[in-house]
Amino acid sequence: MLHEGNVEKVIVYLNNGNTVTFTGVSSVSEHTNERGALALEINYLKDDEISKTTFILTNNNVVYYTIIYKKNA
Repeated sequence: MLHEGNVEKVIVYLNNGNTVTFTGVSSVSEHTNERGALALEINYLKDDEISKTTFILTNNNVVYYTIIYKKNA
């Protein structure tokens, strides 16, 4: 599933108790990657450039994630 344009931030909760928060998100997608694993791909603005981070959801490192949408103004 692809989420574009209306995402305020994405929070990824890791198995070790840490969280990773992404702001300036341009898109988020959950899909099967080229190796057949379920992946969470986050495209976000970092240092005035679009960066991409991918988490593999089928390993035990990611407990869950939250997508927070922008409020309608």
